[in-house]
Amino acid sequence: MSISSGKPAENNTSRVIVLGNEKGGTGKTTLAIHLLLGLQAKGARVAAIDLDGRAAGFSKFLENREAWAKHSRQNIYTPPFFTVSPSQNKDVAQREQEDFAAFAGAVEKLEHISDYLILDLPSGDTYLGRLAHSMADILITPLNDGFLDVNILGDVDDEDFSVKHINPYGKYVLDCLNRRKNIDGKGFTWLLVKNRVSSLGAKHKLKIDKALNNLAKKLGAKIATNIGDRVIFRELYAMGLSVFDVLDKQTGVKATASHNEAKKEVLDLIEYIDSK
Repeated sequence: MSISSGKPAENNTSRVIVLGNEKGGTGKTTLAIHLLLGLQAKGARVAAIDLDGRAAGFSKFLENREAWAKHSRQNIYTPPFFTVSPSQNKDVAQREQEDFAAFAGAVEKLEHISDYLILDLPSGDTYLGRLAHSMADILITPLNDGFLDVNILGDVDDEDFSVKHINPYGKYVLDCLNRRKNIDGKGFTWLLVKNRVSSLGAKHKLKIDKALNNLAKKLGAKIATNIGDRVIFRELYAMGLSVFDVLDKQTGVKATASHNEAKKEVLDLIEYIDSK
């Protein structure tokens, strides 16, 4: 979707993928990184906007990538990206105007030179976050594999896991979705991704899955493929590398079976996204 026109994306504009969740610590940035570089590895033109300008974890990774390419003298490509920091203007109207201008400027520079535009958002409810949610083609909400994260979407019954009510973030997304539908009549696809999935007991996983399935139906969201909890993601961050890069002696990180499994999980998620 083109933010400047408020109209659906034309054929020559990016497909916008937004990583959003009001809760921090769900792995939004790590997932954004690997979607960006996984799509690039498949031959797509990609670009990124880091809207978490204060923490700037996404931008820092890409800066690390540029530095590693220079240091190692390897031909490692870094996709184009912008960092958008929220305005500090005390006047709300002026602050939102400045945020909109900064965001729109970044989008307009990238949307015509990429097939996919990846947006990484901060936690919490922000004006920039609402702008990004409302222009998504695909919204991905990563959730840790536990009830603390599931409850961000809504509360479920302890016995049968039926939905008792929708919580603020679920309402927030539905509001953004309705605003988008008023513009283009279509809205966006909302995907829930269980992220950092661990080896918890099967009984606990079954309860989480039941609750999440019921919430997804209530919210009109879809449950995508899972991403495991991988140490290698954290090991590669400082170098700006991903599981899609060549890992050799120079990186000091040895490719293992876990590396290959991680790559497959990201590619499976990309395939799922492309099917929507």
